[in-house]
Amino acid sequence: MRVMRTAFEKASALNVAFFFLTVILLEVTATAVMARGSDLPNPSPKVVSVTEATHDGISKNNLLSDDSHLYLTEGLAAQVIAKVSLPSSARSVITTPFPGVRVLDLSPDGTRLLVLAIHGKSADNELWSLPVGAGSPERLGDLTGRDAAWSHDGKQIVFSKGSILGVASSTGKQVRELFRATGSVFAPRFSLDGKRIRFTVSDSDKNTTALWETGRDGSSPHPLLANWQFGSNACCGSWSADGHYYIFQVTQKVSHTDTTITSLWALSDNGASTDERSSVPVALTDGPMSFGSASPGRDNKNIWAIGVRPAGEIVKYDLARKEFVPVAGGVSATDVDFSSDEKWVTYVALPEGTLWRSRADGTQRLQLTASPELAALPRWSPDGTQIAYVSMQPGKLGKIAIIAADGGTSYEILPDSGSQIDVNWSPDGTRIMFGDFAHDDQGRSIQILDLQTHKAVAVPGSEQVFSPRWSPDGRYIAALSRDNTALKLFDFRTQKWSDWLITAAGSVNYPVWSADSRSIYFDDFVNGDESIRRVKMGENNSVRVFVLGRIDRYVGAFGPWSGRAPDGSWMFVRDRSTQEVYQLSVELP
Repeated sequence: MRVMRTAFEKASALNVAFFFLTVILLEVTATAVMARGSDLPNPSPKVVSVTEATHDGISKNNLLSDDSHLYLTEGLAAQVIAKVSLPSSARSVITTPFPGVRVLDLSPDGTRLLVLAIHGKSADNELWSLPVGAGSPERLGDLTGRDAAWSHDGKQIVFSKGSILGVASSTGKQVRELFRATGSVFAPRFSLDGKRIRFTVSDSDKNTTALWETGRDGSSPHPLLANWQFGSNACCGSWSADGHYYIFQVTQKVSHTDTTITSLWALSDNGASTDERSSVPVALTDGPMSFGSASPGRDNKNIWAIGVRPAGEIVKYDLARKEFVPVAGGVSATDVDFSSDEKWVTYVALPEGTLWRSRADGTQRLQLTASPELAALPRWSPDGTQIAYVSMQPGKLGKIAIIAADGGTSYEILPDSGSQIDVNWSPDGTRIMFGDFAHDDQGRSIQILDLQTHKAVAVPGSEQVFSPRWSPDGRYIAALSRDNTALKLFDFRTQKWSDWLITAAGSVNYPVWSADSRSIYFDDFVNGDESIRRVKMGENNSVRVFVLGRIDRYVGAFGPWSGRAPDGSWMFVRDRSTQEVYQLSVELP
């Protein structure tokens, strides 16, 4: 229900690397990474074990491997190439003369790296050959682009530059355009026999990525898997060492949440042009962890891939210390709410998505819900005995549920209603307000349920607003317009809505009432510096009250969460996710 980044925007930010920072996942275990496709004839490709190969927590993308070493691009700004020895995981940085560098491919003989020399923010950069050992880097003619790879005989380079797919000699000469796509081209790879080239085309307008194939001379360009259910979310493939499989990644929504997960898939290759009629992809991984940037091992028994362990730290800004400090012991969590006596907190654990409560200092922790149920946006009852929250079960609409603060069995307040979110308690604790959505998203409204009579009534005129907030004095409801640009006010005395704040280009998110019911604070993601702003009752202009500054925020199911602590300080979730390389032992029959 908040402003969210699109999947492709995240992928672009990592230069077409995979992206996983908004994913609600369970704890990573090797047994949870499994093959899918039991309905296909056996034997089928599958992952048999998963082992973590690096342990440094450094941001990674563009992974390559020769089974003895890993080569990675590290960092998102000042990028470097790291070399990791196996199995010791000893790490070193390869020295280059470039201000930034990105690794693209490893030569067939394992002695050279194909790299981009990064100068500024240009999408296309110079292509160089960089020795793995001693020696000097060599400029490859006048070639520039965003991605490239060697042929398996090392005699040619296939490269992408904007919408162009091209080939050149291994020295960067004899450049020839093969194909011009509608969209951006990346991840080009020669087949083992050198007769075909597969690549990815991204369409930013449609927010899609798709696999394509063409002959090495540019003949018969066509999309792969055009009618496959995940075909518009597939990208970034490489052939297995024996050429019998094409390993690629797919980013898709988790069915009962607004989050995404990236999985690895294997497409059988018979040595000819492949389409959905001749082969059906088989999932190698299917959660709970996301994997991407796959590099098939040269022994045909392993796939090296980057996986993300999502984590977030609840922090608040301490004015006296002028820094962000941990809340509730710094647990990995989001969606925090304090009890009215300020002694207890409830939160949603990351990455599990389970509901917890603890003392304000993080002690006496108690888990209240368990997977596969996911929780969101919990709220304490005024008397501190119950917690209401959004409950999301696989294959079902989100519902408001209530559970005792000391644990037990939860129950849904209106199981037969539509999709429900944004729960509020009335100041006296006798009623609950929430946003209600019909299945077709046309019958949305704000509902108020009387907990004694168990009757729900719609707030008049609430069809075009969402994210309601009950004022502490009980007189008003503040809610947002459907496009997040306006703040609306409902007065229970007059039974009418009015415009409170209309922004020109801003965005109103996570509104919070002041204790005296005279102001609303909100998180603004658009106007200049990311900040907390306030608008007073009777006024229609907001003022900036707090600038976040340098904090990397975790992006959850409903965007970057924010809230206000009892002492008036502002709380956020700092991103503590880590990226590591994993060895996936596979069977590729």
